[in-house]
Amino acid sequence: MLTHHTTFADVDYDITNFNVDAHINKNGSLTITRSIDYDFDSDAHGVYYRQNLAKNQKLINQKVSVSTNNGKTIPIKAGNGQNNTYQLTHTDDGYRFKVFHNISEDDEVKVTYTYTITNAVINWRDTAELNFKIIGNGWDTDLDHAKVSVIFNQGKKVSHLKAWAHGDLGGHIEVNRSKGQVVLTDNNVSGDVGIELHAIFPASVTPLNKNIRNEKHKQAVISQEIKLAKEANEKRKQQQLFKTILAYASLIIAVLSSGFFLSKLILAKPFGIKPRKTSELPHNYEIPDVDPVTAQILDDGDYPDERAFTAYLTQLAGKHRLKIEKAKGRKNYRITLLDPTVKQESPFLKEIFDQAGNGESFTTKKLKKIDLEDEFDDWQKDQYHKVQDKDLISRKYKDEIEKTSTQMKVSTFFIFVTFIISLFFATQMPIIPIIIAILGGFNFIFYFIYKRRTSIYTQEGASEVEKVRGFKKMLNDIGNFKMKDVGELIFWEDVMPYAVAFGLSKQVLKELKAEFGEKALQTYFTANTYYWYYGDFNHFEKSFSSSLSKSIGDSSSYSGSSGGFSGGSSGGFGGGSGGGAF
Repeated sequence: MLTHHTTFADVDYDITNFNVDAHINKNGSLTITRSIDYDFDSDAHGVYYRQNLAKNQKLINQKVSVSTNNGKTIPIKAGNGQNNTYQLTHTDDGYRFKVFHNISEDDEVKVTYTYTITNAVINWRDTAELNFKIIGNGWDTDLDHAKVSVIFNQGKKVSHLKAWAHGDLGGHIEVNRSKGQVVLTDNNVSGDVGIELHAIFPASVTPLNKNIRNEKHKQAVISQEIKLAKEANEKRKQQQLFKTILAYASLIIAVLSSGFFLSKLILAKPFGIKPRKTSELPHNYEIPDVDPVTAQILDDGDYPDERAFTAYLTQLAGKHRLKIEKAKGRKNYRITLLDPTVKQESPFLKEIFDQAGNGESFTTKKLKKIDLEDEFDDWQKDQYHKVQDKDLISRKYKDEIEKTSTQMKVSTFFIFVTFIISLFFATQMPIIPIIIAILGGFNFIFYFIYKRRTSIYTQEGASEVEKVRGFKKMLNDIGNFKMKDVGELIFWEDVMPYAVAFGLSKQVLKELKAEFGEKALQTYFTANTYYWYYGDFNHFEKSFSSSLSKSIGDSSSYSGSSGGFSGGSSGGFGGGSGGGAF
């Protein structure tokens, strides 16, 4: 029988272990000890347990105890809601324990109920029967691990003991006739399914039972359970067939996906010129032949980012074509146009001046509030295509590598998905996830080899990349040599935009101040140039890059006996039993 139960949604907990020890008594009653282990993720006032029974049954001789975090077991007395007391109420459907015990988040609590159910067994003319939903289907959560032990005839031999279990098909029942014991085990028991035990045994085991039916019933029970067992086994066969088909389908998909990709990698011929590794390059003390934006593109082999555009602004300011000054507000700067031809050279910069300002100046604060994602995308593509037009990066090589990279991602996706699917069948077919994992490993190994054999750079491009990376290496190692030996301040003024593009401006500025000194910097540079370059440059760079990032959006990047359980139900009492926390 089912009954409505309240879910206390404010309490978050798991039931990690659910153990039931039951003994069949000679008078047909059933003495039960239930131990329930809770793992709480929130505070709670206590727990409750509901034992549903048939009309002619009673719950007697009840006891409750609690232990917290493996501490001392506390006997719980009947009470009226005080801490460490319980209330037992009786309705037409059965009985309800409400255990008051203060619980804190992360507590592990074990609650043990001991009681006897009268008239649990029916003595028929040809057999005795126990048909009991021994773990009810009225739980607020699933049960991680469940174990049920039922003792017949005080643990002595019961020759004609037969037992069946109903619940999730993954459970197991063990019938030990020599010890008069039935053991049921299952993991991840669905809270709305539970476990039902149906057992028949000689009526001599319960000679004092007064719950008697004067008719034969043994064959009816066996026939019912045979039918349920056949249905369960047929369902298992269907599930197994589905699993087998899915497992081999996963393997076939993985083999085809990986095979196609691997064949392409193996047959691919080397192309492009691979620049030397940075560790193999000497320091380059000469400013690259290319501008800072192109330098970043060559270094990364990808589209330029916000730092590259900030470097472009830095270069324009250094040439006095723009003016950068502190504006009203924290981390707010104003960029003013000094050379009108700049807008003709850069459509993207023109859009910034027109949309974020009055056509002649704008602030970083206003820049944050406008949408320039499409315009920035166009600028990125335009700058990258200029590098390709100079034949430093080959369009053909770039397209081929991107195509292969996409195929790698698709193949890896299929490998990953099929591997996850195969894990569900790992116990029955462990070889399948192993094969798929090996295929995935081959994918990465051969793709790594492919990347080492191919390059997007032309001969001229690879040569320029080495110059750029040697220059970047020099900036990165700044402080290990005398900056004055490399060049005077006029040289380092031209270096700064490259430092911005490479993300090294902070350490370059620090070394400039340390080696040349504040006074020399102020003497050499004009007031405006000194202010924005050396007095407040780091703040401006962060402010502008941050404002531009918000303007273009984060997405602007191109990179019976022993056996299994039966399903259904044999109609045992106790349906709807369960519990929760409050």
